[in-house]
Amino acid sequence: MSETLKKITALKKLCEQYDQVQLKLNENTIESGHGVKIFQHIKDDQLIGYLGVYDFGATAEVCGMVHPDFRRQGIFTALFKEALVFMNEAGYQTVLMNSPASSSSGKTFIQKTGAIYKMTEYQMKWNHNDVPAPSEELTLRKAKPADRAFQIDLDAAGFSIPREEVEQFFDAEAEDETTTSYIINWEDQSAGKLRVHLMNNQYWIYGFVVSEELRGKGIGRNALLSVLHQLQGHGREVHLEVEVENRGPLKLYESCGFEAYHAQDYYTYTR
Repeated sequence: MSETLKKITALKKLCEQYDQVQLKLNENTIESGHGVKIFQHIKDDQLIGYLGVYDFGATAEVCGMVHPDFRRQGIFTALFKEALVFMNEAGYQTVLMNSPASSSSGKTFIQKTGAIYKMTEYQMKWNHNDVPAPSEELTLRKAKPADRAFQIDLDAAGFSIPREEVEQFFDAEAEDETTTSYIINWEDQSAGKLRVHLMNNQYWIYGFVVSEELRGKGIGRNALLSVLHQLQGHGREVHLEVEVENRGPLKLYESCGFEAYHAQDYYTYTR
């Protein structure tokens, strides 16, 4: 672990304990040295404030923290002003700011910037209850190179992201040996996709999309049940992240035994 990440991790733990929240700082990205621009406030060789600008093509995501003993001194405001200059020069088209849903200080700062609520990202954990058998009409198979265009089209449509941005990140993730991509087959046709990522001895399900014209047939639920059948024998925790504008869609995941334990609010900053 780099010295920079050690200091960020130490401040993160302190802030999480003080505020009773979970911060999403993407430590793996920080450690890699790619995909994030770091802004710091240092005092007496101690990290007091941190702000990260995470690169997602034409979109930048902003999150950060300030030591509890040094808040209300304009530290994060100063870091944010620096970050705005950087993001303007970098040409980002969209800026998303995120904060734990239960963080009053984070929400207060974001609202003062004039940012508008966009969505909430829930982290959910599978409770290891018995998994019902999925429909025999559904199968999962590992994605092949020939499925690249299909997967990119699904991500672009399902997550409302420009196709060229999806291509950029799709190819980067395809090289990750800890990630397995699956194609969802329903009645002998490709109907969707999902990915399973092994991180810190935990499985994470993400990139889960069903073709719009095939929704409402139970494909999503059966796909989740199918992948849980594959993972349940490995003795690891299974988590997923889902972005929603209201809690309604969570019912799908709850019906498969997932329970929400953390929520992150996202806001669109308008310059």
